[in-house]
Amino acid sequence: MTEVPDVVGLGAEDACDIVRRAGLVPVGPDGADAPQSGVVSSQRPIGAAGAEEGATVVLWTHPGRDAAEALVGPSPTESADLDPA
Repeated sequence: MTEVPDVVGLGAEDACDIVRRAGLVPVGPDGADAPQSGVVSSQRPIGAAGAEEGATVVLWTHPGRDAAEALVGPSPTESADLDPA
Protein backbone atom coordinates (compact mmCIF):
# COMPACT_ATOMS: atom_id res chain seq x y z
CA MET A 1 0.00 0.00 0.00
CA THR A 2 1.15 3.52 -0.79
CA GLU A 3 -0.29 6.94 0.00
CA VAL A 4 -1.83 8.83 -2.91
CA PRO A 5 -0.24 12.30 -3.15
CA ASP A 6 -2.55 15.33 -3.22
CA VAL A 7 -1.77 17.03 -6.54
CA VAL A 8 -4.84 19.28 -6.91
CA GLY A 9 -3.75 22.79 -7.85
CA LEU A 10 -0.49 21.68 -9.46
CA GLY A 11 0.42 21.85 -13.12
CA ALA A 12 -0.31 18.63 -15.01
CA GLU A 13 3.34 17.74 -15.69
CA ASP A 14 4.40 18.21 -12.06
CA ALA A 15 1.34 16.33 -10.82
CA CYS A 16 2.06 13.37 -13.10
CA ASP A 17 5.70 13.27 -11.98
CA ILE A 18 4.68 13.26 -8.31
CA VAL A 19 2.09 10.50 -8.87
CA ARG A 20 4.69 8.38 -10.71
CA ARG A 21 7.26 8.86 -7.93
CA ALA A 22 4.66 7.50 -5.49
CA GLY A 23 4.55 4.28 -7.55
CA LEU A 24 1.19 5.07 -9.12
CA VAL A 25 0.05 5.65 -12.71
CA PRO A 26 -1.51 9.00 -13.68
CA VAL A 27 -4.31 8.88 -16.27
CA GLY A 28 -6.92 11.25 -17.64
CA PRO A 29 -10.67 10.78 -17.26
CA ASP A 30 -12.28 7.82 -19.03
CA GLY A 31 -8.93 6.04 -19.45
CA ALA A 32 -7.34 8.84 -21.48
CA ASP A 33 -3.57 9.36 -21.42
CA ALA A 34 -2.10 11.33 -18.54
CA PRO A 35 -2.81 15.05 -18.94
CA GLN A 36 0.03 17.09 -20.43
CA SER A 37 -1.21 20.63 -19.74
CA GLY A 38 -3.48 22.63 -17.51
CA VAL A 39 -3.90 22.68 -13.75
CA VAL A 40 -5.23 19.68 -11.84
CA SER A 41 -8.69 20.55 -10.53
CA SER A 42 -9.65 17.14 -9.15
CA GLN A 43 -8.27 13.67 -8.64
CA ARG A 44 -9.46 10.19 -7.73
CA PRO A 45 -8.56 8.64 -5.37
CA ILE A 46 -8.20 11.75 -3.24
CA GLY A 47 -4.89 12.74 -1.70
CA ALA A 48 -3.82 10.81 1.41
CA ALA A 49 -5.97 7.82 0.44
CA GLY A 50 -4.28 4.46 0.29
CA ALA A 51 -3.75 2.64 -3.01
CA GLU A 52 -1.96 -0.45 -4.24
CA GLU A 53 1.36 0.30 -5.91
CA GLY A 54 0.81 0.51 -9.68
CA ALA A 55 -2.83 1.63 -9.31
CA THR A 56 -4.13 4.46 -11.48
CA VAL A 57 -4.85 7.99 -10.26
CA VAL A 58 -7.35 9.84 -12.45
CA LEU A 59 -6.50 13.52 -12.92
CA TRP A 60 -8.95 16.12 -14.21
CA THR A 61 -7.45 19.39 -15.44
CA HIS A 62 -8.72 22.76 -16.53
CA PRO A 63 -7.03 25.00 -19.09
CA GLY A 64 -4.48 27.41 -17.79
CA ARG A 65 -0.83 27.79 -17.18
CA ASP A 66 1.01 24.75 -15.89
CA ALA A 67 1.67 26.23 -12.49
CA ALA A 68 -0.22 27.48 -9.47
CA GLU A 69 1.10 30.99 -10.21
CA ALA A 70 -1.68 31.19 -12.81
CA LEU A 71 -4.06 31.50 -9.87
CA VAL A 72 -2.36 34.64 -8.53
CA GLY A 73 -4.20 37.89 -9.29
CA PRO A 74 -2.68 41.07 -10.68
CA SER A 75 -0.39 43.20 -8.55
CA PRO A 76 -1.78 46.48 -7.14
CA THR A 77 0.03 48.38 -9.94
CA GLU A 78 -1.46 46.12 -12.60
CA SER A 79 -4.90 46.48 -11.00
CA ALA A 80 -4.64 50.27 -11.17
CA ASP A 81 -4.03 50.02 -14.91
CA LEU A 82 -7.16 47.95 -15.54
CA ASP A 83 -10.11 49.64 -17.19
CA PRO A 84 -12.92 49.77 -14.59
CA ALA A 85 -15.56 49.64 -17.34
